[in-house]
Amino acid sequence: MTKKKKELKYFSLSSKEEEAMKVLWNSDKALSAMEIAEGIPDRSWPSSSIQNIMRSLEKKGAIVVDSVIKLGKSYGRVFRPALSANEYASMQFERFYQGRDRNCFSVLSSFLGNTKSSKEEIIDALEKLLEQYREDDI
Repeated sequence: MTKKKKELKYFSLSSKEEEAMKVLWNSDKALSAMEIAEGIPDRSWPSSSIQNIMRSLEKKGAIVVDSVIKLGKSYGRVFRPALSANEYASMQFERFYQGRDRNCFSVLSSFLGNTKSSKEEIIDALEKLLEQYREDDI
């Protein structure tokens, strides 16, 4: 079975948007804007700013409205990420290296050289990744 890769239009996140996305990426359920704001550790900006951040994320295509639910005395939207953290990282990586004389092998080597994982853990992870790549025909 072949997996179809999502076509994502490039975008980058501001630091506040990235903080909000990290909360969504770490959640198993759709969250309201206030739940997202409350989930940001050491937030240095007022929680009222979250609505602007959510509008921006929605406009960029980073989030989708999952549903409209009753929140307290009124109704509100709950959100889910439109892409995973890995998909976003890949998008940034591809944009950075686009048209450059670099290849994924040098980058992979650099990542592996800067990890705290043991050699055995790295080899095991790479073997699992290769097996998945062969099975899924990514």
